[in-house]
Amino acid sequence: MDIFLVFSAIIALGLLLVIGFYILVHFSHSDDKNDAYFPKFVVITGFVLAGCTVLLLPLDVANNEGYAGCDGYNTKVCGGLNMILLWEMFFVTVLIYLVVLIPFSVFFYEADDGTLMGGPKQSRLKNALIWQSVVTFIVSIIFTVFFFLLSTTDIPVKEYDAPSLSGSAVFYTDDYTLVDPNMAFSKSMLDGLSLLDVVTNLRVVELDVSHIEIQVNVITFFTAFLCFSGWLVFCIFGGVGLASIPIDLIMRYLNRPAFMDAADIAKVGLEINTRVNDLVEVGELIKVERETREEEAKDSGKAGTNNKNSILKRLLCGGKKGKSKRQADKLDRQTILQFKQAVFLLENDVKDFQDASDAYQAYNPLLVYVQLVLGVCSLILSLLWVIHIVVYVLPDPAWNPFLNVFVQWIDSCFPLFGVLAVAIFSLYLLAAGIMGCFKMGLRFLFFTLYPMKYGATYMSSFLFNIALVLLCSVPVVQFSVNAFADYARYTNIIQTFGVQIQYLQFFRFFFEAQIFENVLLLMTIWTAGYLILKPVDKPTN
Repeated sequence: MDIFLVFSAIIALGLLLVIGFYILVHFSHSDDKNDAYFPKFVVITGFVLAGCTVLLLPLDVANNEGYAGCDGYNTKVCGGLNMILLWEMFFVTVLIYLVVLIPFSVFFYEADDGTLMGGPKQSRLKNALIWQSVVTFIVSIIFTVFFFLLSTTDIPVKEYDAPSLSGSAVFYTDDYTLVDPNMAFSKSMLDGLSLLDVVTNLRVVELDVSHIEIQVNVITFFTAFLCFSGWLVFCIFGGVGLASIPIDLIMRYLNRPAFMDAADIAKVGLEINTRVNDLVEVGELIKVERETREEEAKDSGKAGTNNKNSILKRLLCGGKKGKSKRQADKLDRQTILQFKQAVFLLENDVKDFQDASDAYQAYNPLLVYVQLVLGVCSLILSLLWVIHIVVYVLPDPAWNPFLNVFVQWIDSCFPLFGVLAVAIFSLYLLAAGIMGCFKMGLRFLFFTLYPMKYGATYMSSFLFNIALVLLCSVPVVQFSVNAFADYARYTNIIQTFGVQIQYLQFFRFFFEAQIFENVLLLMTIWTAGYLILKPVDKPTN
């Protein structure tokens, strides 16, 4: 076993723990200071789990256990770690977090003990366990049905016919010197071979492609199911994030706070006060609307009865009556999302206003330059990913190995550099998925916002984002394996994603046609164009 690999893995684990603890401490809301200990544990360990899952790929690359020589005749380049076992352990743990621990933490954190409204005290643990049992039962049924229906993989195998190696083998060593082909083959001839050596046969005949049909094990199928589910989210959010991260960081520099004189302070302060008063008024209208609907539901005996004199509907729809309860509920959800969006943007503007006025002396001017540097670096990473997808990932055969050449070159300078490069590119994809989700929700109001705000983030937001990170981690691993296939050709995980999962029933259509990769590229290009035209986040009117 390579001690250096073990030591590197321990250091990476320690760094992830420190980063996760730092984020939790500095971003948590003060209301959760002495509460929600179990959700906090889930958040920290979930963050570490997501990071380790992605970082297992560079560890697998450095381990080289997929190299044929690791079977016994050339083990000097092999790390000796059982990566197959590690991958299975991490994928199962990700599944447990997504299905059990995170949902239970959400139910427990948001459960009402009954004392808030003056009622009898209830057990939050009992309520959380009941809801978690329902979730576990439903997910178990879905997984079981899909496993028995779709767990067969049909692997294509290309067959060759060749004579014995004696008298016909050609061996190429690192300097491509030819070994006498008339020599009888012996195991000692392989002693000097390295990863770049090629052993071929002068009289090989290529036959037809046959197929091997096997049933994958439960862990492999659940990994495929998680990967497919994660792709449904990551192909959209990841594409949005690849474009929005550099644009947002650069725009933060361009729109950095500038000192304002007394007249500007008065003008901007008046505008902010007007927005605050408007939001307070809308908030009161939303409250009255909900109370009115609840009273009508009690009077009529039908929950959610439409309010003919709805204040909120007259405010937003010009007095038009709702046609159904579904439309009323949809309008209510959309209004809440618009309200949360406006509040979030107002809070950001208030912070910028304070930095440019009262707190200008305490404002750190280096922060915007750090954001500019990060914006330029993220722009380079995004451009490299887009180019690599176009020239390597999507074409068959690939037009150019591109990033594989870069990683192999930097790895030849120092082996750790190549591993770090793969880690940076993979973690950047994970960050793009998170930022893309928030940007999508902020701009188009598809779902509730769960922003991460310094000193003001509740556990519900933490848990949502951790669940999203874990869900995206599996497709990120698969995408990185395919994107660095040349560099990662001796990994164990490439046999799982590139062979067994690649040809699973139903899933193979999406993986072979590269539908998710195409959507990822299209979303990146579309988002880049959209944000260039409309770079500033504005509240819905």
